[in-house]
Amino acid sequence: MVYPREELYPREVFDPRDVVDPREELDPRGMVDPPKVVDPCNAVDPRGAFDPRSVVDQPKVVDWYNAVDPREGVGSRDVVDPREVFDPRDVVDPREELDPHGKMKVVIGRLQVVFSRAMLFTLGLVFAHSLVDAAVLSILITHLTAEWNEYSLWKAAIVVNVQEGTLAVAHIVFILLSDVWTGPYKMLLCSAAISALGLSLFQVENVVSFYGPLVLVTLSQAGIVVTLRPFFDDQVMSAAGQSTAETQHWTSIVWWKCITLLAAASAAFGLSRINPFGTRSLVSAIIMGSALFWFLLGTKFYSFDEATGSPLRDAAHVMYIAAVTKRNVEYPRTPNQLFQNSSGHVKIPPHVSWLRCLDKAAVVMPQDQEKPGHICTVEQVLGAKSLLKMLPIWMTFLTFSTVSATGSTFFLEEAASIDEDFNFLTFIFWQRLSSFVVTFACGWALEELGRKMKVEQRMILVRMGMGMGCCVACCVAAWINARHWRLVDSMTVSRLVPQYVLLGVMEGLSIEGLDNFFITQVPELTVRYGPAFEECVLGIGKFLTAICIYILTLLWRWFGEDVYSSRLDKYYLMLVVLSSLNLIIYCLVACWYGDWRFPIPAEDDDIETANHNPVDEAVQEILLQHEKDSLPLLEQKAGQDTQTLRSRSFTRPSSPMVAHRRFYSMRS
Repeated sequence: MVYPREELYPREVFDPRDVVDPREELDPRGMVDPPKVVDPCNAVDPRGAFDPRSVVDQPKVVDWYNAVDPREGVGSRDVVDPREVFDPRDVVDPREELDPHGKMKVVIGRLQVVFSRAMLFTLGLVFAHSLVDAAVLSILITHLTAEWNEYSLWKAAIVVNVQEGTLAVAHIVFILLSDVWTGPYKMLLCSAAISALGLSLFQVENVVSFYGPLVLVTLSQAGIVVTLRPFFDDQVMSAAGQSTAETQHWTSIVWWKCITLLAAASAAFGLSRINPFGTRSLVSAIIMGSALFWFLLGTKFYSFDEATGSPLRDAAHVMYIAAVTKRNVEYPRTPNQLFQNSSGHVKIPPHVSWLRCLDKAAVVMPQDQEKPGHICTVEQVLGAKSLLKMLPIWMTFLTFSTVSATGSTFFLEEAASIDEDFNFLTFIFWQRLSSFVVTFACGWALEELGRKMKVEQRMILVRMGMGMGCCVACCVAAWINARHWRLVDSMTVSRLVPQYVLLGVMEGLSIEGLDNFFITQVPELTVRYGPAFEECVLGIGKFLTAICIYILTLLWRWFGEDVYSSRLDKYYLMLVVLSSLNLIIYCLVACWYGDWRFPIPAEDDDIETANHNPVDEAVQEILLQHEKDSLPLLEQKAGQDTQTLRSRSFTRPSSPMVAHRRFYSMRS
C-alpha cells in the first residue's frame, strides 16, 4: 500500500528542512526569525498602525512611574502614588508611643525626654529619698539646739558635720558592696526599709537613744543615693532604646532634678507645718514606706544588672604590685618590657612624675610566667594612674566642703536666732532651686560655647572656677551679715537669702562641673564611681570642719552656747581668706591639667627603641596563655596555686559632655 505522503513527497526528494511549520503560516508577516518573534522590543504591532520601533518598551510599561494614565491622559508624575498615600514606614507605631512596658518619648524642640513605667515606679523612691534629705537631715541642727538644751551651738555643729561626713564617706563602702555582693536592686530594697525604720524611731525623748536611729538613717541614705541614681539610669537606657547618649543624659538630668526640686518644695511648703521633729520624721517614714511599696509594684518592668564585681580592684591591684611586689624593679627601657603594650611607648601615660612608680606593675619579669597574678597590663596601669591623677583637684574641694557645711549649721542657727517661728525649709528650697537653675542654664551655655570654640574641657574647668569664685562671694556675704549683726540690735531673715542662693549656685557650678571633668579623665568603667569619690572628698572636708570647730572653740572661744555668744564674723572672715587662697590654688591646678583627657592621642615617646628582647617576648607569650577573656578579675580557686589574670579594654565616650550610662551625679 502506498501512503499519500509518500506519493507527494518521495523519499528521494523529501528534505525535512523544507517542511513548512504550520505555526509560521498563522503569522501574517510570513517567515520571521524566531529570536525576533520572542523579543518584544522588535515585535511588530499586530494592529499595523505603529512602527515596531515606536512600540512602548515592555520594561517601561511595567514601570508605572513613566506610564500614561489612561483615565486623565497625563504623565505618571502627576498621578498620586498609592504607596505615598499609605507607606507602612510612615505610620506611627503605637509601641513607640506607649508599648507594653510603657515607653514614651516627648520631643520639646531639640530636647528629647523619654519615659517608661519602670521610671515611674522608680521616681517614687527618688521623691521619698529627696524629701527625707530636705525635711529631716538638712535641718538636723535646729532640732538639736531647740528641743534638747544639752547641745550648745558648737556641739551641735560638730554632731551635724560628723553625721554629714559619715554619710558622704559611706558612699564608697556601699557602692562597693552593691557591685561585689548585693547588686543595686537588693541594696535599694534593704536601704529603703532601714531608712523607714530609722525615721520611725526618732520618737525617742532620750538624747543617747537618738543616735541609734540617726546612724540607721544616715547609713541607709548613703545606700540609697549610691544605687538609686545608677538604677534609675538603667531604666532610662532601657526606655531610650536606640536613642543617642545625649537623649539619655538629658532624660536622667531632667527627671532627677525636677523630682528633687518637687521634694524640696513639698518639704518647704508641706512638711514644714508638721511639728515637732518626731512627728515630721514619722510622716517621712510613712512616705518612705509607701515609696518602697510603690517601687516593689514595678519589679517586673525593671532592667538592672546583678553584682558582677568592681573595676576598682584593678587600681588596687596595680598599686599593690607596684608598691610591694615590684618595688625594687627598675623602670622599663624598651616597649617590650611592658606587658601588653600595644602603644609601643616606654612611659605609660599620663606622664606624671609622682605616678611614674606605677609603671613597674606592668614590667615583665622572668618569674611572672609562674605567677601571672603578679603582673598588670598597660591598660590597667593607665586606668589606675588616671584615677590617682584626680587627687590634686579633689584636694581643692576640701575648703569648698567647709564652706558648704555652714549651710546646714551656722546659717540655719542665724535664721533661728532672728526668728524662731521662721520656716527654715524655705532656705533649703531656695538653695536647691538656685542649684537647679544654674545646672541647666549655665551648664548649657558653657557647653554650647565650648563646642563652638572647641575647648569643651577648658569650659568645664572654667565652670568649676566660677563655682570657687561664688564660694568666696558666699563667705563674704556671710561675713558682712555677721558683722552687721554685731553692730545693730535687730536684723531680718531676708538678709540671709543671698547666702543660700550663692551656696546653691556654687554647688551647681562646682559639683556638677567636677562630675563632668571626672568623666574626661578616667576609663569608662570607672566613671560611675566619680560621684562616690567626690562625696568622699567632701565628707573628709566635713570631718576637718568638725575638728576645726573644736580647736577654735578650745583655743580662742570663737563658738559659744548660741549665736549671740559666738564670733561667727571671725569664722566667716577666716573662710574668706581660705577660700580666696583655695581659688588661687585651683587656678594653678587647672592650668596643670590643661587639655589632657583619657582618650590618649598617638604621640612619640622620648625613650623608645626597636630592639626586641626575645626573653621578654617569650615571657609575654606564656602570660597570654593564662588569659581567658577581656574582663579584669583576679580569681584564686581553693586548692589551686595558680591565678588567672584577665585584662580589660578601657574605652571612653565619644564626647566629654555626653554622659556614660551612669551619667553624672548620684546626689540629689
